Amino acid sequence: MGSGRVLGVDASKTTWAGVAERRALLAAAGITLADQLGTAGTKAKPDDILDAAAAAWTARCVATGEARCTPDPPEVFANEFPAAIWT
Repeated sequence: MGSGRVLGVDASKTTWAGVAERRALLAAAGITLADQLGTAGTKAKPDDILDAAAAAWTARCVATGEARCTPDPPEVFANEFPAAIWT
């Protein structure tokens, strides 16, 4: 989503600047988060909302065939499950 760009100095997803930077990246990728989240905003922390939105972006990329994995090909564990990070 960020094309490998390093986030700002104060970019922790628990800081105001980090939340704003991640919301901008999500919006540029077509995932817009509402300013008001209703009861969800009282139950989930902002970083949890960001994580869910990033997971939705990854799922969309996988569904449309745009996702890429690292490593490629995925590492296969002893239990024969492939392991990779999808972006």
